[in-house]
Amino acid sequence: MKKGFLAALLVVAFGSAALADGKNKMLDDLKTALKSSHAVVQTTESYKKASFVFNSKSVSAYFNAEDEELIGFSVAISSNDLPQGALENISKKYQGWTISDAIMFINADGSTSYFAKVDKGSHSVALSVSDKGKLSIYAQMPH
Repeated sequence: MKKGFLAALLVVAFGSAALADGKNKMLDDLKTALKSSHAVVQTTESYKKASFVFNSKSVSAYFNAEDEELIGFSVAISSNDLPQGALENISKKYQGWTISDAIMFINADGSTSYFAKVDKGSHSVALSVSDKGKLSIYAQMPH
């Protein structure tokens, strides 16, 4: 499944985020990049998604469909960009599984979360990754 599915799943969880007061430089940089980009916009019943490229990475901005308030940004990352210890924990706990997607999600309040999608055969799991590399199952996903 593409990174967009994992990111869209996260939008539901972070849909109530409040707009930041600029406490996160990355958040401010992404907002600026979005304004100057030629983003491709998609709309669903619950959110709007604007996709663009920032520093050679695929980024999607998510907005509440009703009031167009920013929910957050999903940034595609390499599995090597996950927090320290995450790769070791995934290889131990999910032996034989492959990391197919990894994203950093920056909420509108500036807080950052990491997620990885792992696949094995016809099974896919979205994992929440703590800043210390600890894992928890976020969702079972269609493959």
